[in-house]
Amino acid sequence: MKAKTMLGLIACASACVSLSAFGNETNGWFGVKVENAEIVHPNCATNGAAVTIEGSAIKLEDASLGIDNFASAPASDGIVKISATALLTPSSTSDFDVSGSPKAGFAVGVDNQNATNFYGYASNSWHKLTGATPGAGETSFSMILNYRDKVVSFYVDDVLLASEDPLILDADSLAAINASGSGSITSVTGAYEVAVAAYGDKKYGSGAEAVKARGAGAGDIQDIASDGTPTSTPQAANGLYAWECDALGIEKDAKVPFKPAATVNGKITLQIASEIEDGLAATFKVYSVGSETEIGSYPSDAIQIPQEQGSYLIKPDQITAK
Repeated sequence: MKAKTMLGLIACASACVSLSAFGNETNGWFGVKVENAEIVHPNCATNGAAVTIEGSAIKLEDASLGIDNFASAPASDGIVKISATALLTPSSTSDFDVSGSPKAGFAVGVDNQNATNFYGYASNSWHKLTGATPGAGETSFSMILNYRDKVVSFYVDDVLLASEDPLILDADSLAAINASGSGSITSVTGAYEVAVAAYGDKKYGSGAEAVKARGAGAGDIQDIASDGTPTSTPQAANGLYAWECDALGIEKDAKVPFKPAATVNGKITLQIASEIEDGLAATFKVYSVGSETEIGSYPSDAIQIPQEQGSYLIKPDQITAK
């Protein structure tokens, strides 16, 4: 095999295609791999590059495999994970290619001191990455492209790699992926984080992230409709906002659970029985059923119910960052 550059995965941007991080619910998006001695590529297209199939690997010799025409991802919150297992041929860092308007990339490079390291492309240049050492065999790696916050992260297996430089992602979406040079690829897959809430002009993969983004700011957090657009209409089957359910740690078709708490002021006192997301605080309002009179607003661990005979309704009031 020629000692040519296998530039891992190069992600190119497009201004016209709209698409934490990545610790929330995710959807599989696209993939490229070998099945029955042929390349299969659900939810995307390849450029028909001249490659050789050996077992389950796609082998490249001075070629460029392109992946594009991704299926739409309306439910994405703008955070995309591209993962691959590949044999990356080391190349001199002075030979690294930046053609094709790349926005993020991954490679194995040899510097002028003959040291071999992983490198990541971001901020319009290549950066040495530390935290894992290239081996002789295949490498399983990931790039997390956070279009929402304009940063890119690199992983080998489950290890987050570090850089001395900021890794800025100057792009709004994913248009294409290219692997160029000599080496082999076993698989390339893409997934995206599912949007649960929106605040301002950004989407978030959890209610907690949206609440923390709002902080002391003004404006309402919105749910995400089935077509991926923000909406002020509650989307959970239980009548609450889906982002509220997520923040309160309950299923979207379940009622908020309560359990007894220490008595306060001689009143029946309850507390929420689910696990509220870390960093959040919640208050609940108590109403008298029938008259709809508001009794009061209470913290989630000390919700006071009058001892007088009657029926009372407990509803979420505010969810805020601590």
